[in-house]
Amino acid sequence: MFTPLLDEITIDFAKIKDIVSEAIELSKVEINHISTGAVIITGETARKENANEVSRNLSEYLGDFVVATAGPKLESLLAGFGSGAADMSKKLNRRIINLDIGGGTTNVSIFNCGECEQTFALDIGGRLIKFNQEGKVIYISKRIEFLIKDMNIDIQIGKRIEIKNLKVLCEKLAESLLEVCCLKNLCEDTKKLFISEEFEKFEVDYISFSGGIGEYIGQYNKEIEFNDVFKHGDIGPILGACISNVFKNYKDSLLSSKEKIRATVIGAGNHSLTISGSTIAFDKSILPIKNIPIIKPFNKEENLEDIYFLGKKKCEMYEDTCVAISLVGPKSPSYGEIKVIASEIIRLFEEIKGPIIVILENDFAKALGQVISLSLKEKREVICIDKISTKNGDYIDIGLPIGNAIPVVIKTLIYNS
Repeated sequence: MFTPLLDEITIDFAKIKDIVSEAIELSKVEINHISTGAVIITGETARKENANEVSRNLSEYLGDFVVATAGPKLESLLAGFGSGAADMSKKLNRRIINLDIGGGTTNVSIFNCGECEQTFALDIGGRLIKFNQEGKVIYISKRIEFLIKDMNIDIQIGKRIEIKNLKVLCEKLAESLLEVCCLKNLCEDTKKLFISEEFEKFEVDYISFSGGIGEYIGQYNKEIEFNDVFKHGDIGPILGACISNVFKNYKDSLLSSKEKIRATVIGAGNHSLTISGSTIAFDKSILPIKNIPIIKPFNKEENLEDIYFLGKKKCEMYEDTCVAISLVGPKSPSYGEIKVIASEIIRLFEEIKGPIIVILENDFAKALGQVISLSLKEKREVICIDKISTKNGDYIDIGLPIGNAIPVVIKTLIYNS
């Protein structure tokens, strides 16, 4: 269902709550019987002024759910996992680029042998232009007004649409997607469509499409009928057809996604409870804390001196929010190694709000927590726990201590249907 809005910048929470309540009623499942779930606000909706407030309120209404207002980088990562691109990349041992094309944005993730290399996003989507039942334009996104003007396309609010004009615009947007797949040189118009920074060039092995527009891609040489446009009252079907035709020379490189329209949201909070033992360090004053996103700087082998550099790149997915850093760490670290880890973590958290939260797999949390606390120039809350294994994209809840131990809930978004 399309997101109900009060105006162009405000989500209608009351109507969203009604939609969710009706869905729960139809499912014949009582709210107090739902133990897990996820509330994730994505795409254009995540840019609305009350997006964070809506996600929090909806989570409280539903219970102990994972909550995230996904910026473009996080949404790209979620879509890449949800579409199956990450899994296919690992199985094929190849590099796959997934383009998740929704209503207002295209979120791009690049996976190489199962590991995410890059994420970025552009203002390309199916609801950048909307029409009413009479065929008159009722909305044009400000983000593509420059294209309409520069290309001298006759598309105006209040004026009846002409398919030929929409097709010219959608062909241009489709060409931009070829460019971000490194199949053509990046032009200036495409650069203006980037929401995030641009990407590092790469060679693509396979391409997959997800999102609402992904449902329309693959119908090559299909002529768009006027009635098709009214199916959703937007440019989605035309954009899908144009992308299909622009990519038809690369059909051998296209992979079918496991999930398309539901790629980003197919998931639920899977709660796994662990207890972090007595050799830990924590500031009781800030507990309990909930729904803290976890970042893992390293995918495989850890180089302790790269914690800041790689952690900073991962933190960019979570804008203006508290995060926890997760490391395996040495099995029996020397004091020198602990000092290096502490120094890198302090440097990383200088740019991150909230307490310093460290999650370790190996057993040296208390020593690391003490070194971090003693090395800080200004007082700051520190939580350092160990014997816990996590993945990028997980969330953590940390409860009140039970004696010298702390209950921890790791919430993992699941992408298998």
